[in-house]
Amino acid sequence: MNFKFPVKYLLGLCCLLPLSLRAQQDAPIQLGSKKISAAVFEKDYRRLLESDSIKADNKQKFLSDYIDYQLKILAAEDAKIPQSAAFQDEYQSFRKELASPYLIDGDKSEALVKEAYQRLKFEKHVAHILVKLPANPTTADTLIAYQKIDNIRKRILAGEVFEDLAKKFSEDDLSAAKGGNIGFVTSLQTQYAFENAVYALEKGGVSGIVRTTAGYHLIKILDVRPNQGKIRLAHILVSVPVNAATNLQVDAKNRIEQVQKYLEKGDESFELICKNYSEDPYSKGRGGELRRWYYSSDLSEELQSKLFTIQRLGDYTEPIRTNLGWQIFKLLDKKPLLSYDEMAEYLRQKVVTDPERSALIRASFMKRVKAENKVVVLEAAEKIAVERFAQDRIGDEYYLKMPLLQVSDKTWTIQDFYQFIVAQQKKKLKALGYLPSISERTWLEEFVDIHTLEEEEKNLETKYPAFKEQMQEFFEGNLYSKIIDQEIFEKSLDSLRQQAYFQSHAAQFTMPARAKAKIIDADTPKTLADALELVVKSPYPMNKRLPDIGFALGHSDMLESATKIAQELFILMAKNRDYVIELAGYHDASEADSLSEARVNYLVKYLVKKGISPTRIIEKVEGTLKPVSKTDKAKNARVAIKFYSQSMEDVVKRFNAIKPQSLVAEEGLFIKGQNTILDGVSWEVGKQTKELDGRHIYIEISALEPERLKRFDESRSSIIRELQAQLEKDWLTNLKQRFPVVLQTEELNRIMQ
Repeated sequence: MNFKFPVKYLLGLCCLLPLSLRAQQDAPIQLGSKKISAAVFEKDYRRLLESDSIKADNKQKFLSDYIDYQLKILAAEDAKIPQSAAFQDEYQSFRKELASPYLIDGDKSEALVKEAYQRLKFEKHVAHILVKLPANPTTADTLIAYQKIDNIRKRILAGEVFEDLAKKFSEDDLSAAKGGNIGFVTSLQTQYAFENAVYALEKGGVSGIVRTTAGYHLIKILDVRPNQGKIRLAHILVSVPVNAATNLQVDAKNRIEQVQKYLEKGDESFELICKNYSEDPYSKGRGGELRRWYYSSDLSEELQSKLFTIQRLGDYTEPIRTNLGWQIFKLLDKKPLLSYDEMAEYLRQKVVTDPERSALIRASFMKRVKAENKVVVLEAAEKIAVERFAQDRIGDEYYLKMPLLQVSDKTWTIQDFYQFIVAQQKKKLKALGYLPSISERTWLEEFVDIHTLEEEEKNLETKYPAFKEQMQEFFEGNLYSKIIDQEIFEKSLDSLRQQAYFQSHAAQFTMPARAKAKIIDADTPKTLADALELVVKSPYPMNKRLPDIGFALGHSDMLESATKIAQELFILMAKNRDYVIELAGYHDASEADSLSEARVNYLVKYLVKKGISPTRIIEKVEGTLKPVSKTDKAKNARVAIKFYSQSMEDVVKRFNAIKPQSLVAEEGLFIKGQNTILDGVSWEVGKQTKELDGRHIYIEISALEPERLKRFDESRSSIIRELQAQLEKDWLTNLKQRFPVVLQTEELNRIMQ
């Protein structure tokens, strides 16, 4: 029986064939039921190609790794990790953080940043007259203050002297007595409204009335100068309160003058004098370094004139009386105002955290997004909502269901608005303990802004492709991290699993043959001989010295003058973990014999209490041996200090300080191929010398260890690494069985050409 398809079906089949082929090409990778489109694969491939992660010879390796990665993502999705509360919390937290730059007016922000930089180029010497306002002024408070400042302004316009009026009427306690003078200011140091007035005036100009949170101001510009840049300082402080008794003031002044004499003498560095005499505990250990940069406007007018006139790095001032006491400052560094590109990020942070500027940025942003999201507040409902909130209601009033706000295709009623106010009031009452006075119109503005922002934030993926891409990268990256933790890292940390792997693969964990050796490489025979005298046995002697620690005759506690040496000893020991010290105790012949040991014990306890291990201290009692003085008995009551090191590197430094590269030394356990000198000699216990390329070499092999199997504790890091590799291999094998991999090789090769 002959059967014929109708022509229309034949035509349909012909049309379907190319579509089927295109479908295969559009999804050249299929993992189980998941298809990865050519567009997605090509985008990932091109991105890595442009970053030089893919080369001509590793394209197939990339493809293999890409498939493995996608299989792991698929496994995470199959395990429903994206639905977990922990994952969703992290995802939403990241989304909120990433959304922040998209929820401001970037153009307005950048304009304010550029404005701030242009203003930073100049510093303005400012005086002002302030009439204060309370924190929450009433209309009456505001009117009274305004009338007062307006009367002062009229007197200035009539010709009265600004400075005289400031002294008489200004309510700024710090500047009124100085005729309103507050010194030089620059951008980002005052409230924005105040700053705008300052930078709108030239030298000699007086502003109109300016309002800030402090109150009403009249501002006068006394001088204008270019920005002086910034300086970095060190200081020596002799502390004394401003209101201290006269004898303390005199004593402090005498001490700072003595410090000045030490500096002028030049026998000791500023840093050393600072460590010995400065009373600033935070900076004296750094030689007085103050860890910040100072702009002139950060400093008082007196300090500006004295510190910014220092010309040369390293120069220091005469003693200056400040609120802290007496200070001598040293100039460490000086830089002019940075370029815009160098300062832009810093200024950006300052601008967006400044309340007034951030309010301007937000207002500009909200204006735009309200238009884009078609925000409408229905006028009739708005009037009712504002007027009737304070009225008693039973809850079924007709107007509660009236639409009040429309954002895109969403609508909120008057009842929604009232519920919002009540919820916000409860929050504020809980946080503040009272209800602040906020008008219904202010609540409405906040209600509108919140729902507008919610709509804007919800549509960020649609409006901004870059945002969508970053969120997708985070989604996949977090999935990958969590599934790897679950399937590999957590399992590899199971001690029973590690033990089982070690027992079944013990042969893989072998310790190669090793030699315990000391290798000394010197430039001359003399250098080698001198070095060998010092490195016979650890700890090795050093040429570092500290003065003896002095004690009062007949006593076993340190003299006050010796505590600085003890503190320096502690710092050296804390910073250099290889150091070992020998403490030798002495007493004068006129003292009790027990004092030598008691003095050593005192110093040992001092160091141990500060955290120095007693194993790093060698105690020695010398008694009356080696007296320092026959006439001054007090000098014999002492503990002498010798330094040693457990590291040959400190011996090497001792030689190379005089002549670089005169000595190279190593010691430890070596394997074949680790040290070329050791590889060039026979591995036998004993001492050997040789010459190599004009260098004189000493090799001492003290022990040989044959090849052996490692213990579990020696192999643990390798076991974990190998176990993780095995777990991943087995896991991927299982994934490829669960999600069969189907590749359109021709299409993939075309993309990866």
